[in-house]
Amino acid sequence: MKTKKEQKKSLADLRCRAEKNLKEKESATPFPKSSPAEMHRIIHELSVHQIELEMQREELLQSRAELEESLDRYTELYDFAPLGYLTLARDGKILDANLTATKMLGVERALLKGNRFGSFIIVEDIPVFNALMDRVFNRAEPTYTEVTLPQDSSVKISSTNIPLYSAAPVTGKIIRIDAEMCKDGQECRAILNDITKQKKAEYDNIELQKNLVEAQKMESIGRLAGGVAHDFNNMLQVMLGNIDLLIDLENLDNNVKEIFADLRTSILKSAGLTSQLLAFARRQPISREPLDFNAAVSNTLSMLKHLLGENITLIYTPAENVLPVKMDSSQIDQIITNLAINAKDAIGGSGILTINTSHIILDKAFCKNHPEIIPGDFVMLSVHDDGCGMDQETLDAVFEPFFSTKSKTSSSGLGLATVYGIVKQNNGTIIVSSKQGRGTTFEIYLPCFYGKMPSDIIPQPHKTPSGGDEIIMLVEDDKSVREITLKFLESLGYQVLVASSPTEAFSLTTSSKISLLITDVIMPGMNGREFARQMTMHNPGMKCLLISGYADDSREYKESKKFDTPFLGKPFSRTQLALKVRELLDHP
Repeated sequence: MKTKKEQKKSLADLRCRAEKNLKEKESATPFPKSSPAEMHRIIHELSVHQIELEMQREELLQSRAELEESLDRYTELYDFAPLGYLTLARDGKILDANLTATKMLGVERALLKGNRFGSFIIVEDIPVFNALMDRVFNRAEPTYTEVTLPQDSSVKISSTNIPLYSAAPVTGKIIRIDAEMCKDGQECRAILNDITKQKKAEYDNIELQKNLVEAQKMESIGRLAGGVAHDFNNMLQVMLGNIDLLIDLENLDNNVKEIFADLRTSILKSAGLTSQLLAFARRQPISREPLDFNAAVSNTLSMLKHLLGENITLIYTPAENVLPVKMDSSQIDQIITNLAINAKDAIGGSGILTINTSHIILDKAFCKNHPEIIPGDFVMLSVHDDGCGMDQETLDAVFEPFFSTKSKTSSSGLGLATVYGIVKQNNGTIIVSSKQGRGTTFEIYLPCFYGKMPSDIIPQPHKTPSGGDEIIMLVEDDKSVREITLKFLESLGYQVLVASSPTEAFSLTTSSKISLLITDVIMPGMNGREFARQMTMHNPGMKCLLISGYADDSREYKESKKFDTPFLGKPFSRTQLALKVRELLDHP
């Protein structure tokens, strides 16, 4: 808008031009002589015209001022609009741009004009932009597309919450371009909208849905695996029990004893397989206790050298500030051993296995993508190998039970599934990242323990199994398991009351005191823990021992965990049962 000084100067210039024009006309055509009346009329008309001109001039000045003010407002609205605006030529050259577009592209306006828009987007999206320009100018139809800007300050779109599966990240600002040809047919207007946050939200939502589906699938497989392992353990219990009884027979031929011993070894190996299944299903019977995590890892690593062989270098770097954890020490052995075996297979020949521990604080942003854990202090166990790595298809299935890239005869496919189950059973999470030719890294996060560490326990000398004459009630719904357990107890001298269900057990009466109740955990009609609680109410002082192929993770089990009832997992040997029973009966 012009200032008053500039307006006065413009009017003075206009008057000078008018006077010069008038003099030229007077010299060419002199004014005719007029009467006084005529002169009066002419002066009157001139005065009226002068006033009209002045009024028109004021109106024009006002209109001009309003137009300039409107133009200023338009410029501000254009430049500071929330969307970027570009004017593009047919060849993609930028003819004009608002300030929002310059900020979006990260380039000054002077550098934008005259350059092709394709030079400001990633190379992969140039054909996409060219196709947009073709539709706009050759088909004369409004259209849109999406392109990515390769800026240093770009937002990285990836899900750090993917606990188990890596996803290819999308980098750079994502811009939506809406374009329409101008009336002259030589230019087009393009609207730029930064949709990076929207795309990130859509991406995260897709990944969360994918994780939910994967979690549901793993849960279904886990339930199936747990059920199979439970039933299999019952069968192993019968076989192991009968083998133990046969081995104890007098006058048994040594060759036959060796055969039975081999059978017993095979049964125990089978029990180890079901233990892996239960670990994956998170139904493995465990005994959690506070542990020095670094020491537990170090103890396990001392046994790995023979497993890894001389060609693989093991590097262990424990952090000094690692807090204790509360878990079963045998599960740490399982985690590290299975990851080490996986690393050895991935390396093949010579290589390096690197194991680190550290203390880490996980915030809400991390836990948002890991709903199975809550923010707080965690111990992180990192296991990295420089082996062959995995492709995306393998990575997506790496924790599924029975999945293996090795031959069917050389692997059960349960190693990493076992690790996954143990981590989940201990309220942790696991992340795996891998790239073909660059190795694989597993990161395991386990919650820290803040309670007091127990004092060192003096190991007790090995005890010889012994029996007794106390009255024991045995409740087991599986007939074969019930019968072999009954034989165990009777061979040890105990008096045994036998029932196939809690209902039948309640109907049994005896005048003598029941010293010990042995009951299965999972039975039709009533949970074993609830049954033990009710029996204890009617028989004060009675001890209880739970036996099962797995500790059920149902709501009833979690609520009954507050009853600190001893547990013996199937399959158990005659010696294990004898020691456990005697330990409970002798305990005050």
